[in-house]
Amino acid sequence: MTFGALFRTDRNQGIPSLFRGRKISYSFNTRVAIRKACDLLGLKPGDEVLAPAYNCGSELDPLRHAGLAITLYPVHKDTRIDLAGIEALVSARTRAVYLTHYFGFLQPETQALRALCDRHGLVLIEDCALSLLSGQTPAEGFAGDISVFCFYKFFPVLGGGAMVINNKDINGEVEFTARVPRSKVNRKRIRHGLEMLLGPRGLSALKSLLRRPKSSQVTPSDNAVLEMPPHYYFDPDIKDARIDIFASRPIRSFDPNNAIRKRRENYLTYLRQLSGINGVEPLFPNLPDNVCPLSMPVLLKCRDSIADALIEKNIAATPWWSGYNRHLIWGPNCADARYLKDHVLSLPVNQHLGDVEIAYIISQLKNSLKLHE
Repeated sequence: MTFGALFRTDRNQGIPSLFRGRKISYSFNTRVAIRKACDLLGLKPGDEVLAPAYNCGSELDPLRHAGLAITLYPVHKDTRIDLAGIEALVSARTRAVYLTHYFGFLQPETQALRALCDRHGLVLIEDCALSLLSGQTPAEGFAGDISVFCFYKFFPVLGGGAMVINNKDINGEVEFTARVPRSKVNRKRIRHGLEMLLGPRGLSALKSLLRRPKSSQVTPSDNAVLEMPPHYYFDPDIKDARIDIFASRPIRSFDPNNAIRKRRENYLTYLRQLSGINGVEPLFPNLPDNVCPLSMPVLLKCRDSIADALIEKNIAATPWWSGYNRHLIWGPNCADARYLKDHVLSLPVNQHLGDVEIAYIISQLKNSLKLHE
């Protein structure tokens, strides 16, 4: 049975139909949902949360805002979490574990991690921001006490996130009640408009022009690394902010089935066309039936230079998670995660792309690789 045959959706509900029958609240963005999850789970300042070393940094900043002590656990180069490494880090002050599904590929150790949390009396926050449409039932996220989701990574919408509560013992105000500051919404609309107007190349150039250099405090060595953009850090002004109308209305009009089908087709097209190209290694060389990919992640030695070259051609390539959160401590067990942060290039598989667009991306990738031989 194919992936598409596994899911049926009400076309009048769109994305919300993915969460039918579940305890869900809609937030301004995923970071707001993560911040509220900390309070609902009863986590207190000083409590320790074990979080994956392979991270964007933005998703962990709400934990820091809640006063939690973040300890990074190892993630292998294939993005699998290290269960033994996690268990070895559990201490008397550990209260929670944070799990991330990368690029739409669900962690194969999810249930084992759930069992580990149960053994040690820990709560589990499951980050499904990159795996919204994956699972035997899309929007899976059933393992965490609370799971969080993101909409704009898969659909053309201005923001929007969700928090799903799986633990029936969680009480308290689960709805997001604060009004979104207009200035925040307007800035998102301006960024979106600039991206549509300038394209990836122009927007990247504008960001570089406006971004002020900062000293790095994120590496255990003396080597300077890039810090993540300032707006990735958690903004207290949007704490508990509900979903904005510019997201809540459009998400009802999207067809998840079409997105799943097209993204899978595009990913398989990439796999065929990347085969045999020296210097390019797909991070996930196979596409399981239950996966709807966020993008096509590949490993490259000269990742940043290749990304710049593709962006010059108005291709939405991303040096994935290249920046580091300056507040996190990157210990020796983060080596594989640091390798991924320094070598993964994300190529688009968006549902509006077709074979012609992907062929163009591949041709430009080949040209860029020749220049860097």
